[in-house]
Amino acid sequence: MVQTPGQGRHLFTKVLWQMLLGLILVIAAGFVINVALKQYFPQYLSYAPLVREIVWSLIVLIIGLWIASHLVAYAERRFARTRKDLYGLTLLIRIAVYIVLLAVILSIFHISIAGILAGSAVGGVVLGFAIHTFASNLLTGIFATASGALNYGDVVYVNSWVWNVNTVGQIVEIKALFSKMLTQDGALISIPNSVLLGSSALVEYAHEDNSYIYPVETMVNADVPMELVITEAKKASLFRHCDIFIQSRNGFNNTLHLMLRFQNVTELNGRIDEANRIIDAAYWKAKNGVTLYGPSYFARVPDSYPVLLGLPIDVPSARILDTARKQGLKVNLVNKTNAMNTFLLQVGVDDGKDLAQSIEAVTLALEQIYGQLKDETTTAAAQKP
Repeated sequence: MVQTPGQGRHLFTKVLWQMLLGLILVIAAGFVINVALKQYFPQYLSYAPLVREIVWSLIVLIIGLWIASHLVAYAERRFARTRKDLYGLTLLIRIAVYIVLLAVILSIFHISIAGILAGSAVGGVVLGFAIHTFASNLLTGIFATASGALNYGDVVYVNSWVWNVNTVGQIVEIKALFSKMLTQDGALISIPNSVLLGSSALVEYAHEDNSYIYPVETMVNADVPMELVITEAKKASLFRHCDIFIQSRNGFNNTLHLMLRFQNVTELNGRIDEANRIIDAAYWKAKNGVTLYGPSYFARVPDSYPVLLGLPIDVPSARILDTARKQGLKVNLVNKTNAMNTFLLQVGVDDGKDLAQSIEAVTLALEQIYGQLKDETTTAAAQKP
């Protein structure tokens, strides 16, 4: 229900009328009591002041509780509009009204409030220690929700260094003394407000497009280029709108930083599990499709298969590459030593042909090129004077 300014003014007018009605009832009650005692109960006329005080106290109490109920209802409507459950503030309103009522009733009976306070100084100190925890939880809940530090529906990470609370959950209820949180495991836990905000670190997760963003770190072996793993993982629907970052590298492992999205906190465990499975599958798919040669790597594509072939250096590698490429072979020089050149051949994969026969044909073709070029080199050397 939306609270309008007109409704607020209407409530204020209603409270004034209730106070005026209470004043009229008090005056009328005093008049009626005096008349009744004089005419019908003259023998009790000496008790008239006490009777008036009792009746006035009852009228004040009824009117005060009536006003308190309207103020609380108004506050709850306002908080419903702002999606805040400030039950602590409504309790504070009731307490304030009760204190005022108590002060008025005591004054009606001619009891000095100052005297009571002065005479109960020691008791007040003892009582203060006794209700310290209660007051701490109450005030913490009020200040937290009033300041916007904690709101209904927030997904937060709670890390308490005092009470060993370390969990992720969604705030589902904020009350005077305790707040309830639905954890990612589906458990509903109640945390004292003083613990939640007085001795804990709260991390509120970002909220975009009706989804929360939760960071997860996962480690992947460094024997596969991370670019290939990330590219493969991005094909999954989970990561189409989620960012993946390389957090760190140490030569043995790479750490990926995943920004997962979820709408309900109970979905979080499933999202984390799915993300780890996708990264694991992407790693193995990239690993099975990559050939590493020192600092270089060649990604295997679906229609080709990599083959290594070493040939002696007595024929220049440039001539071998040039001749082979003119014949339609896909070949690259991947390594050179003092005795051997290493070539990478990409063998075409055709469903209608046997892969072993295709590898054999390409290998023999490159060896034949090498043999022809070697014969040419030998003949040319022999013809020199």
